[in-house]
Formats: sequence, structure tokens, C-alpha cells
Amino acid sequence: MADQLSQLLLGAGVAPGEDDSWIWKDGGLQTFIVSSAYNLVRKDKEADSSPIFRKLWRCKAVPSEALTAWRVLENKLATRVNLSRRGVLIESLRWLGVLFVSHIEPKFNFDQFRMNLPSESVHIVWNTIWVGVVSEIWSHRNRIVFKRGVTDASEVFALVQVKVWSWVSTNSRLASFSFSDWCLEPMECMRLVS
Repeated sequence: MADQLSQLLLGAGVAPGEDDSWIWKDGGLQTFIVSSAYNLVRKDKEADSSPIFRKLWRCKAVPSEALTAWRVLENKLATRVNLSRRGVLIESLRWLGVLFVSHIEPKFNFDQFRMNLPSESVHIVWNTIWVGVVSEIWSHRNRIVFKRGVTDASEVFALVQVKVWSWVSTNSRLASFSFSDWCLEPMECMRLVS
């Protein structure tokens, strides 16, 4: 190995009186930037700029929960297999008037989790609800697997309501509705968010 390094160094020329320095050769840059290294190692560079990810990052969820949703969308969590195998299933979102959200692929599920809603702020809250559902299902799954919890869909549903209400009421200027209003009239509350 020392011989190989020696051979490589013989071909490198250093001019007397000049400082030796490292050069970063990605994308024409000569200075190292973390984002260029990230793009270099990331296989699908355009994935985070897709419309689905732009919607996800605009949600009112806390960053750690949005990251969990991102991992689901990127198929980085074994949710489809593990959740069904362990009996953690959410049958519907009747609270929102949604009886069924279809598609097994997370990206399509997130993209199809929408309604004909009047404003962009309502869309953002709607996407935030999806993040809340996904993150709470994942947390519930972890309680079952690692803490010997039991499957309880009503507990997941109640925690999603609390979690999303706290995110929305904290991150929106006009979200002045109570938790009980959020539970009883979620669509009306969503219209109040800016």
C-alpha cells in the first residue's frame, strides 16, 4: 500500500513557494460545501424538490415528526409490513369525514390525502394531519414492539387530534380555536388558519 501511495505522489507536482491545498472537484466548485457532498452521495437528487416533498416541508408539524413522515415517503421505514403484521391498523378518519384513504405506496397515499379545499392554508393543515397520523402510527407501533403495548386505534386517533391541534395552534397566527372546537368542527377550524 505504501508503494501505491508513493507512486501516486510521484505524479503530483508542487510548485516551490506555493501553498499546498485541498480542492473540492464536485460540480465545478473548488471549495467544499456540505450541500454539494450531500448531493453527491444522494442517489435521487431531485426527490426533495418534488411537489410532494414541498408540501410535506410546509406542514405545521414539528421537524422530528415531519422527518418521520419523510422517512415513510422515502420508504425508509418498514411500515407496510410491520404495522399489518403487528395488527396496528387505522380503519378510517371519520372525524374529518374521510372514510377511506387508499394506496399502499406512501408517496401516492400522501399525494391522494386531499380534498377540494378552498385555500392553501387549509391544504397545509390537511397535509399536517397526514404527518400526525403517520407519526402517531409509528410511535404506537414502537410502543407495541418495544414496550409491550397493545393495539389501540382509538388511542392513536385521540393522540393524532391532540398532536395536530397543538402544532396548528402553536404555528398559526389565527388559530384561536379550542381543542373541543377542533374535535367537533375540524373543517371550520382549518378555515380559520392562516
